[in-house]
Amino acid sequence: MLLSRGRAVLCLTVLLLSLRTSVPGQMAPPSPGADHPPETQPACTSLLQAQDKRAVAACKTQLDEAEKAPPTEHMARIIAADEYGVALLAIAHQPRQALEVFDRAIALLPSSTVKPDSLQWAVAFWHRATAYQQLLQWDHAASDLNTAEGTLTKAIAAATGNETMAEHFTQLRQRVRTQHADMLERLGRRSEAQKILATQ
Repeated sequence: MLLSRGRAVLCLTVLLLSLRTSVPGQMAPPSPGADHPPETQPACTSLLQAQDKRAVAACKTQLDEAEKAPPTEHMARIIAADEYGVALLAIAHQPRQALEVFDRAIALLPSSTVKPDSLQWAVAFWHRATAYQQLLQWDHAASDLNTAEGTLTKAIAAATGNETMAEHFTQLRQRVRTQHADMLERLGRRSEAQKILATQ
């Protein structure tokens, strides 16, 4: 497994919170708890932050509730599916089931208010890439990491005039590159890994 379980929980929890703290269709940096005080955060989110095993059931309940919303309300489904996928991946250690849930979230992106140059778009593919890595599906993982990196590059360009946001997206893009390079390194493709890390 390329990411340790503890590291996966921390990394993925930080990333998923970007979906909760961003306005649909706009870009905002991950900021845990920005939209809800800790005592009023959705149970799923709070339990994920605490790395509590009860997050799996809470996030499944949240997704079930989101599925009851009108068919056109994609954003709630995307967020709920993403969080449930993270719970399955990082807490229940079920990457195959998580992959199926991430697939559902990504399938909704084109018809949602999420833009292809947004942080939300990048995070969805980044999460799925991590599931692919844990399933040892390297080509799919690399493809999704490339999508996440390309999306963050667009987000950086779209953040012109907001240096703080552009810098935040740049740091996230570097984390994607580091994860990609780590994967290649473990596969013995050192020169490719070094090339990715050398990219600015």
